[in-house]
Amino acid sequence: MVRDYANPAEHVTNYLRQPNVANRNLLPRKLDPPELWHPAVDQALRTTGFYHVSRVGQIRGHSALLSALVERWRPETHSFVLPVGEVTVTLEDVLHIFGLPIDGEVVTGWTDSSQDFLVNHSMAIFGREPVVSSSSKSYIKLSWVRHIRDTHPLDTLESVQRYVRCHIFCLLGTILFADKSTAYAHAKYLPLLQNFEHISTYSWGSATLAHLYRSRCRASRYDCKEMDGPLDLLFVWAWERMPFLAPIPRQQLALADIPVARRWSHHPRTRAWISKNVASIRHDIDYMEEFVWRPYLDIIIPAELHHHLDVCDTVGPLISFECVEWHPVDRVVRQYGYAQSPPLPAQAIRLDHHCYTLRGVQCHDWSTILNEWIQQWGNRRNSRLRDRNLQPIADFSPSAEYRSWYGGLFWMYLRLSKLIQQPPHYPPQQPPHFPPQQPYAVFHPFPYHRPLLPQPSHQLPQSHRASVDGLARRSHRTPTPDSQASGSIDPHVGINTGRLNVLAAAPSGLDLNAPTQQEVVAEYIPGPSAPAEAGGSGPVEG
Repeated sequence: MVRDYANPAEHVTNYLRQPNVANRNLLPRKLDPPELWHPAVDQALRTTGFYHVSRVGQIRGHSALLSALVERWRPETHSFVLPVGEVTVTLEDVLHIFGLPIDGEVVTGWTDSSQDFLVNHSMAIFGREPVVSSSSKSYIKLSWVRHIRDTHPLDTLESVQRYVRCHIFCLLGTILFADKSTAYAHAKYLPLLQNFEHISTYSWGSATLAHLYRSRCRASRYDCKEMDGPLDLLFVWAWERMPFLAPIPRQQLALADIPVARRWSHHPRTRAWISKNVASIRHDIDYMEEFVWRPYLDIIIPAELHHHLDVCDTVGPLISFECVEWHPVDRVVRQYGYAQSPPLPAQAIRLDHHCYTLRGVQCHDWSTILNEWIQQWGNRRNSRLRDRNLQPIADFSPSAEYRSWYGGLFWMYLRLSKLIQQPPHYPPQQPPHFPPQQPYAVFHPFPYHRPLLPQPSHQLPQSHRASVDGLARRSHRTPTPDSQASGSIDPHVGINTGRLNVLAAAPSGLDLNAPTQQEVVAEYIPGPSAPAEAGGSGPVEG
């Protein structure tokens, strides 16, 4: 099954204006208890290269941080695009954070979904037929493997080696190559564990990094809901390189040694850090001022890992069975202490190699299918940064040439918060403007008014009609430019946004809720129906 994970049209940044995408929290794999082991197998575990990663412990991640980091990931370059420049997780990070071997053979072989393949290799590793997933017969249940590991006595060399094989298989299924359930591990790794003395000769570190790259490429799609792979590696990398994202200051942790991830296990988490959402972390990255380019300078490397440092700066493929990714350290040379110049175009990987997913019936020999990439990995000592005559860097500031190239290519991804469609901003409501009281009378409201309702027909004298027209013209003048600018139609009458502002004291008993449309009169003239005490000819009450 093939889907183009590097298709720019499906990248999450193109959909950040949609609230469900902008606020998504990628669900990380569930947390399993750390894989503990019996002290009697320490020496045997060391010979396999899995001793250091076994000491990592439990890393408690953060789904909002995971989502914010994935937004910065570019599948076409296998790097994060940050305001400080391109950065990525490298083989150097894998060696220090997990303590896994790097310089070795490619992790590859057959993927065979047949029952014979599963039973034969399970009998060789575990001594019995396996319990498998109900949905896929190629996945072995890890709880069954743990039961075998923890219930057999360690009284012979064979039993010790079986114990270590079971332990490594559980590590592969939970910390290094985990799927979204972490309850099963693929049977394709069993042949690599059969020869006990040969386990340490594989490049488990490069295979782990390939799985991390693959999981981030998949998670960078707008419709992805979960992320698997070695997430502990990603979290610790982010906390070591970008301290402002860490749950606690690094100064409060133990001194770093191999594996560096161990000092972050079971770390305390503040309520403020736990409550951070994707928007706040996205904003913090947008305006970041700190990135630790060389975090491992003071760490002592164990003797068995020294020679693996020689290939941590290689530019080449990362391979794990069907998974092929590219190690783009030529784009992030500042992480190795060199001056960064505009890099060459990103390495292209065939779609069926970069995005292949195991589905259905399998019977493939990946050592043959990916032979071209495997040969490039075999030439890893001839493609290292140290052999390119790069200039050392002192202050890690980007050159003007690199800054111009980087800004011209990635400027739209440097402030992702600005891509989010913000709700409309309304300025705070100002209190209404009341002009100062005038020393003379204001012609509103009047002590008498007559609503425009059907009335008995009668005509006012012509002199009174002229008086009313003149007063109305004086009371409703055309607004001047000054009065319009202040938000009031007339500075003396104080009408604002269609509502009447009473500026003079109203007479006692005045109904302020009366209709605003009215006929204004200068003098009260009683009509024929007015009562006698009001000057009319109507009947007297009482």
